[in-house]
Amino acid sequence: MRSLDELADLWQREDVRVWVDLESPTDDDLRRLGEIAGLDEEALDDCLHGEQQPRVDEFEGYIFLVLYGLYGLKEQEDLDPHKLAAFCGTRFLITVGRQPLLSVRQVRARCGRHPETLLVRGVDVVLFEIIDTMVDYYLHVIDRYEDRLEALEEQSFDTEVDEEVLEQAAEVRRDLLELRRLAVAQRHLLQPVTKGEYDFISETLGQQLSHVCDHLSQVIDSVDSLRETIVSIRDNYHAGLTRRTNEIMTVLTLYAGIMLPLTLVAGIYGMNLPLWPPSNHPASFWGVLAMMTVIAGLLLAYFRRRKWL
Repeated sequence: MRSLDELADLWQREDVRVWVDLESPTDDDLRRLGEIAGLDEEALDDCLHGEQQPRVDEFEGYIFLVLYGLYGLKEQEDLDPHKLAAFCGTRFLITVGRQPLLSVRQVRARCGRHPETLLVRGVDVVLFEIIDTMVDYYLHVIDRYEDRLEALEEQSFDTEVDEEVLEQAAEVRRDLLELRRLAVAQRHLLQPVTKGEYDFISETLGQQLSHVCDHLSQVIDSVDSLRETIVSIRDNYHAGLTRRTNEIMTVLTLYAGIMLPLTLVAGIYGMNLPLWPPSNHPASFWGVLAMMTVIAGLLLAYFRRRKWL
């Protein structure tokens, strides 16, 4: 089917299962689609406008779902959720996205190659494949963040590490919180579906969706674990910063300890009192300088012996 005119003809046939996928449709496209399929106007408006939480609403003859996938046609480093709205009835599935979604494209390609394995079995099977592929990408994102945090954790042990590690860890933390929010919301959305609360979802498919819920629970647990890794990175950074500060303070203290007796000698010899040898004696300068050198050397040797240097 290539146009809404063909859809209007197919819609009259009771023996046909239809999947309509609209990418970046216009408001007129949605309005006409709603007239053909008898869809709720507010639900149609929600397809393109607003940033709702993942949810499911039941209408007469179909259910309306709002889902979020993570990848468009080009993978991005930053988390970029893509909204997908879906209308699922007994013999039709309509998916609407403001942007092309990779998981939908992949399922659509599989339907084109092997229609007997998906669409012929029911439109709810196609919906399951889309949701399952979406959640697989959630797990893929988790793996990517695990590798990224592992590298940051190794860097955090370096005493010379800069604040960029903390900044990157903070970015990952924000993405993980968003990912967890989506996973929790979509698990909550799917749980009633798995329990057979909707007539348009078969019992077998409900059991399959329960495995998707398990994967979402795995995503949530993984996010919680990675958040602990972020805390470890922050602790390692602050521990390294404290070590560097202590090392600097130790060196400055030792230098001050060496200079203190030298300052004392210079202060005593600089007093306006008779001294031996007198200050105008040719050997007085070199004698005092030698004394300071000996004192500094003895202090350095003592500090090294105590392993303070």
